[in-house]
Amino acid sequence: MNKIEELVDEIKRFEEIISEWDESQRCVATGLKRAIEDLHKEALTRFIKSLKQESMSALKNAIKDEVVYGLLLYHELIKPPKPPLIKRVKAALAAIRPSLQTHSGDVEFIAIKEPDKVEVKLIGNCSNCPSSTLTLSQLVETAIKEYCPEIKQVITVK
Repeated sequence: MNKIEELVDEIKRFEEIISEWDESQRCVATGLKRAIEDLHKEALTRFIKSLKQESMSALKNAIKDEVVYGLLLYHELIKPPKPPLIKRVKAALAAIRPSLQTHSGDVEFIAIKEPDKVEVKLIGNCSNCPSSTLTLSQLVETAIKEYCPEIKQVITVK
């Protein structure tokens, strides 16, 4: 068993013990945990600032370690990578699809036109509906721009 696995097991053992305590005792343990984590976050923040001034490549190498990366992510000192644009566009369309399907309609992803346009196709009842322009702007375009703020224009194709 490696050092990380041992530490995780130890944390789990303490969590099991604490779970059997009464609420006031658990609150004290939670407060202590939060205070220790806040101290660690402050120390890591200062360390990163110092490291950035000296060697950005050293910081990038440190982040390649999954434990370091996970800890910095946990403390919100780095941002998780965004999924690729196409996945975010498709997730936006999936989120609104049930609403379109209640009217026997749907939307189909066609293409991303760089740098900031997406082409979609309204299908089913949505394709000839008098409200299709409203559906596109109020539902489809809003969802895509929420998931993908870099997209400036959503175009419907026939």
